[in-house]
Amino acid sequence: MRWGLICKPSENSFLVGKKVYEMLGEAILEYKIAEYLGKKGHSIKEIGERADAIIIVGGDGTILMTLQHTDKPIFSINTGRIGFLTEIEARKAEQAIKEIINGNYHVEERMRLKAKLGRETLPDAANELAIHTANVGKILFVKLYVDGVLTQSFYGDGLIISTPMGSTSYALSVGGPVVDPTLEVFIVAPIAPFRHIASALVIPSDKKLKITVEKPAKIALDGIHTYDFKPSQKLEIVKSERKARFIKINDNFYKKIYRKLSFRYPKSL
Repeated sequence: MRWGLICKPSENSFLVGKKVYEMLGEAILEYKIAEYLGKKGHSIKEIGERADAIIIVGGDGTILMTLQHTDKPIFSINTGRIGFLTEIEARKAEQAIKEIINGNYHVEERMRLKAKLGRETLPDAANELAIHTANVGKILFVKLYVDGVLTQSFYGDGLIISTPMGSTSYALSVGGPVVDPTLEVFIVAPIAPFRHIASALVIPSDKKLKITVEKPAKIALDGIHTYDFKPSQKLEIVKSERKARFIKINDNFYKKIYRKLSFRYPKSL
């Protein structure tokens, strides 16, 4: 198998990346880790095209950036803060790489979003598509249609349309539900709805969503790409044909909820 290696630009990530590279024996290196190792470097796009699978050393942001360029399976080692999307912590990297080299892993597929703004097709989102008011301090009137049927209309700061994988990210912070990432649904979470008249929805992924706004807004995809959303336009969202693919060893989503999100009683109780 031809591996790619991408590292967040930090000393800790580079140290872990160096160990991973030595264990693999050979890998297609992203520019930053390549410079650290004194080797030839490649862009993330090139790695996505040439590698059979990719190891990422970093956090959720590094994963989302990589997913913009590839559908190849990725294995992620956390050297960030929370790292909810990552598979293992840095201290377990050596043992995890041994398991992977020995073929003791499986690949899990996760849903992405595909969006069209007017006539323009936007990049797929692995976590979420967020709509924000373009005027700070001003509320936005949003309409949501599901298969052509008006389902919600409200004033607020905006709206998040999330994948199950993204349910533990931005959508969770505005009151959205935590959803098992192996499911295929849309999570629709209003951002600060006026008078709390709108609530989060979970919608089957075979539905087509349409969103309109009455004032200028901004669209953010996975916190990476941004677009102007004009009142004259309509935004359409469907399930993407492309999947995000993750190499798994023994990760358990529900254990991760307990460990990463602290859904537990305080020790004092």
